[in-house]
Order: sequence, then C-alpha cells, then structure tokens
Amino acid sequence: MSAVTEQDRRGWIIVGAIFLTMFFIWGAINSGSVFFVPILKHFGWSRTKLSVAFSIGWITGGAAGPLIGWLADRVDPKKMMVVGAAITGLGWLVLSRATNFGEFLAINGLFGICVGASTVIPCSIVIANWFQARRGLAMGIAFAGGTLGGAVMTVVANYAVGFGGWRVGYLTIGLPILVVVVPLIVFFVRNRNATEIRESNQTTNGIVRGGDEAAVATVLPGLEISQARKTRSFWMIAAAQLMGGLTIGMGPHFIAYLTGIGYTPAFAATVVSLYLVVTTAGTLLGGPFADRSGARSAMTATYVLAALGMVGTLMASHPLGLATTIIAGGFAAGALGVQMPLVMIESLGIKRFGSVMGITGIFYTAGAAVSPIITGRIFDQTGSYSLAITSFVVLLIMCSAALSGCRTLEREQLRFAEAQEVAA
Repeated sequence: MSAVTEQDRRGWIIVGAIFLTMFFIWGAINSGSVFFVPILKHFGWSRTKLSVAFSIGWITGGAAGPLIGWLADRVDPKKMMVVGAAITGLGWLVLSRATNFGEFLAINGLFGICVGASTVIPCSIVIANWFQARRGLAMGIAFAGGTLGGAVMTVVANYAVGFGGWRVGYLTIGLPILVVVVPLIVFFVRNRNATEIRESNQTTNGIVRGGDEAAVATVLPGLEISQARKTRSFWMIAAAQLMGGLTIGMGPHFIAYLTGIGYTPAFAATVVSLYLVVTTAGTLLGGPFADRSGARSAMTATYVLAALGMVGTLMASHPLGLATTIIAGGFAAGALGVQMPLVMIESLGIKRFGSVMGITGIFYTAGAAVSPIITGRIFDQTGSYSLAITSFVVLLIMCSAALSGCRTLEREQLRFAEAQEVAA
C-alpha cells in the first residue's frame, strides 16, 4: 500500500471542503419540495405557475453554463466559487422576504447562475486537478455532500417551516452558506500550484494557477471543443443530458404527489430525506463503480436502475413501490450525478472539460427547466401525475441507450487521425 503524501492529504482536505460546500448549497436546493405546498397556500398560485418559478434556475443556469465552463477552464475556480456562494446565501435571505411572483422568479433565476458557478463545474475541475487514479472516488465523496445535505436540510427546513412558516425556512437554509461555506472556500479550496505539479508526476490534471507563481501549461489529454462537437460521443452525451433533464419533473412536486396519494406531510418529508440518504450512497459508490468498470458502462446500467425507480414512483401508493423509489431511484440519482463528468472525461478528455460540461449542460438544463412545468401542467389538466411518470420511465431507458453509444477518448482521437491521413 503506497504511503500517503502531503499532496494526498491536501487533496482530501479540499474534497472535505467541497463536500461541505455541496452539503449546504445543494442541500438548500434539494430541500425545495418542502416549500412547494406552503407557498401554494400562501399565494394561491397554480402548480404550473409555481413550477415556473422553481424551474427558472435551470434556464438561467443552462444559459450561463458555457460561460461558467469557459471561465473555469481559464481562471481560478476558487474565485468563481466564493462569489457564487456568497450571492447564493444572500439570495435565500432575500427570498425569505419575497412578496410577489416576480421576486420569486428573479431570485430563483439568479440561483441558477450562482449555484452553477459555485459547485458542479468548478468543483469538478478542482477535483480533477488533484486526483487521477481515484478521481471517481474523490468526486463521489465530494458530491455526496449535495444529497446528504438534502437529506438533512429537508428535515431541518420542514421543521423550520412548521415552526415559523416558509420565510423562516428560507432563512434557516440560507445562513449556513454565508457563515460556513464562504469561509471554507476562502481558506481551503484551490488548485495545485506550479511547485506541487512539478513535485507530482500527475501533470495531466489541468492548467493550474496558484500562489504567486505563473500558470503552468501542461499537455492535457483530450479534444478541443471544435473537435468534440464532431464526435458521436459528444452528441450521445448531449442527448442523454437532455432526456435525463426531462425526467426530473417530479422534484418540486414529489411531496405534493405523496400527500395526494394518502401520505401525511411529515411522512412525505421523511421519504424525501430517506431518498436523499440513499442518493448519498449512490454518489459515494457510483464513482468507484465507474473507476472499476468504466464510466460509460457504469452509467448505462445506472440509467436502467433509474427507470426501475421511476416505475416504483408510479406505484408509490404501495409499500413495495415506495421502497423501490427510495432504493433504486435514490441510488441511481446519486450515481448519475458523479458518473456524467467521468463519462465526459473518458470519452472527450480533460483538455476542455469545463467547457464540455458547460455546453452539454445546456441540454440537461433545457430539459430540467421545462420538465417540472410540464409535470405541473399535466396534473392541472388531468388531476394525476401518472402520465408524466410513465414518460420519465421511457426517457430513462433511452438515456441508457444513448450512453452505450459513446466511445473512449482513444477511439475518438483515432478517428481524427484516420481522417487526417485520408485528407493527406
């Protein structure tokens, strides 16, 4: 067993800081379903209208994604994370005083940009910068913070809403971001500096800026964006992202759905919390699974598991169906989140990883933006979520088929080499 180096220790400390960053920022986002019914009752809006406010962040986040990815490839991700986290924390405090739909729409739209700038893309780049052999494990641990945070903050938010209403609930989930997350990023999160890169043989992990030293350019494995857009893998990833985003429509409706089929609000909140606990397990295990079997194969299987979980949601009025939702659906949701960046690295490389995440993320956010709205509209028209859930099952199977069509980076690069030979 190899000795743990100083760089290893620093890397894992950074993973811990990112874990807590994800815990509080995505924990707040993942507790959103707790607020759905109280806000409906307070303002008297339709489910479709409120779904628009809850979904606008996917639109703004998707629109900003390519810029966030482009910046993250070229500037210090730490700076983006600090600014994004600070504005996100303040946003929750402002949202707690909102009095009309326009304010809800504007603040949730701002969340889409700032949460993206402070979490998934920059965090993935920092982790990829510090780790190679155990990259999946490191990402799994770090990203588990978001789902574990959701499990905890759902309970905390539900208690706060019951104690003082939805305004107190928003204050409760926003303050820790300002008090805990921002200082953690400032003091602990960073890329490796030039000296650390020279001390390590792992020089393929990124373009690094640190301390007073100049950026160190390294020869990075991967495709330029202009090349990536010509590959089958890029478009299969984009297709999976779009269809995967279209399947998240039950998110803000989930507690309303469970209460509608006979469960109490307290039990429904507990189900969401349990779901997110299992999601945490999926996040922790999904990365190592991808490390061992290959990211594409792992994610193909995980999408099938997600489809099974959605079948369970369709039958959630029965204990077996609810258990299937929690176990299969929850595990898959966690594993998919960490496996998608690994698929991108495996098929397109790390050279323009941030830009690839940002561009393909547009497809995911486009689907995620309209899915809750369509789901709410289906319920308003039919009085049931069954049609929406059934369509999600089909889409998840199609996601699995799309991922199975991705190639390895080596095969994609070979195609370019062959094309150049033919041209010559």
